[in-house]
Amino acid sequence: MHFLTAPSPALLWVSIALALPLLVVALRLAPWSQLLASGTRQHAFYASVLALGLFWLLQVEVREVLGFHPMLMAVTTMVFGAPLALIVGALALAANLIYRFAMGAALDGAAVAFSEVNLAALPVSFLLGVAVPVGWTWLVIFLVDRWRFKNPFTYFLGVGFFGAMLSCLWLGAASYLLFFITGSDGALAVWQQNALLFVLMMFPEGFCNGAIATVLTVLWPDMVKTYRDDWYLGDK
Repeated sequence: MHFLTAPSPALLWVSIALALPLLVVALRLAPWSQLLASGTRQHAFYASVLALGLFWLLQVEVREVLGFHPMLMAVTTMVFGAPLALIVGALALAANLIYRFAMGAALDGAAVAFSEVNLAALPVSFLLGVAVPVGWTWLVIFLVDRWRFKNPFTYFLGVGFFGAMLSCLWLGAASYLLFFITGSDGALAVWQQNALLFVLMMFPEGFCNGAIATVLTVLWPDMVKTYRDDWYLGDK
């Protein structure tokens, strides 16, 4: 989900206060040495940033306040782990803004004003569209790894499909709480009128994440950082 309009001062500062520490911690905990040691993972990292930024252009806008689209942060977390997933999401938001700036300049020359509005909304978009699904996916992976039933399908289905589906509900709850606490009446009114969209987005979110995660885990298991081959395929 993207926040498309200029946020209120309270919404902006609360989002920055929550998002900035998360980014700092992610930068500190990210496995940079492992990433730099593998050219394949570096290519996957760069490709994910560019692909997500482009994919997020395909969204349904609601009154120019909220933009709904599959987030794909669950599979990103499964592949890179939570710290790098937060960084990928932040860079993808910047790439998405650059794409929109270029499109606005090519179409009507109004890219500067457009980009200023969306630049101010980046902390809100990061907090809701990146941090919430990444945090939820990390929790689901933690729980699935400790489930006594050993089967790869618990990873594909539990994290990729159902975990990603439920992230839409957590996103809806988090956005409502954030808008309510900061007194963002306009955004809250749009949320209340279109809350059903969070439910409708559950299936495409689960399908996209689950399908990509399944293909990657089956064909390139070494690329999926959070997949424990020794655990899911080990002796029961």
